[in-house]
Amino acid sequence: MFKVFLYAILIILGVLISVLEGWVPPLGGLHAWEAQVLVGALSGLAAALFITSLMGLLQRELSQEDGPRRLVQGALIGLVGALLSFAIAWGLALLFPQNPLVRAFQGMIVLAFTIGGFAVGQRVTLSWREKTPESSPPPTLVKLVDTSAIIDGRIGDLAKTGFIEGKIIIAEFVLSELQTIADSQDNLRRRKGRRGLDILGELRRSSEVQVEVLNKDYPNITDVDRKLIQLAKELNAKIITTDYNLNKVAKVEGVPVLNINELANAVKPRFIPGEEIEVEVIDRGEEINQGVGYLDDGTMVVVENGRRFIGKKIKAIVNSSLQTEAGKMLFVRPKVEPIKWEQQ
Repeated sequence: MFKVFLYAILIILGVLISVLEGWVPPLGGLHAWEAQVLVGALSGLAAALFITSLMGLLQRELSQEDGPRRLVQGALIGLVGALLSFAIAWGLALLFPQNPLVRAFQGMIVLAFTIGGFAVGQRVTLSWREKTPESSPPPTLVKLVDTSAIIDGRIGDLAKTGFIEGKIIIAEFVLSELQTIADSQDNLRRRKGRRGLDILGELRRSSEVQVEVLNKDYPNITDVDRKLIQLAKELNAKIITTDYNLNKVAKVEGVPVLNINELANAVKPRFIPGEEIEVEVIDRGEEINQGVGYLDDGTMVVVENGRRFIGKKIKAIVNSSLQTEAGKMLFVRPKVEPIKWEQQ
């Protein structure tokens, strides 16, 4: 309704101005007043189209994030175009002072240069716009947890320390697999599944991390690991796992993996040859007279000539260390006779 009213007002105004000014000469077979009415109506219509288009442009630009900046840029360059058009119009008036069509041509020049300058100003602004974050991948803060990491249990301790940031997502199909393990007829698997459910409950109650269960499945994919990799690709997420095979496959697929076993090995203390440690020998080794013990962090210690110390705690000197896929191994030799066992 507003547009109809605007069009009518501007057309009538254009006709009145054209008739009152009387600058339009007879055109073809039309009388002077007929030509004035026609030119005035067309001028009013053109002005109405321009105003409505400008209003639509302003509405679109203001709704965008950088719209106001682009409008200011376009307005400034449009002003430069208008000033240039006034100079050209002034020159035409000097060259053709008696030509009645010069005034119409001057108006067209002013309008064209102003609109053209505004359009050029917007294009220049667009070319100067800073690159959006789409040029670089967004940070990966979402973590997907697989069944092995939940059953393992250490993820709960990691969450408490604050080393895991962002949101932890438990996929519905992972939760279903965990429930299946908890309902297993095998006693060991059933205990592992129930422990995993307990760990998951602790995570959801924890205030250190945000845990969400995502109700999404892939009916066409039967393997849970493949489902997890597909979901990680869609969410741009990392996978937390202790599964060696999943770790390898996910890396081949380009999915980042946080392996809890690799983290545990990385934070184990480093020992250098000649350093003194204390270890309890608990079993015999593969070689003759070898003994085997473990440090508190699970590091396996092979004690040369340590079989006679089985069941005792001794001081030993580090000879060397070996890093394997299963973890780190230390090779030591006894320093002194067994020391008295102290209750921890």
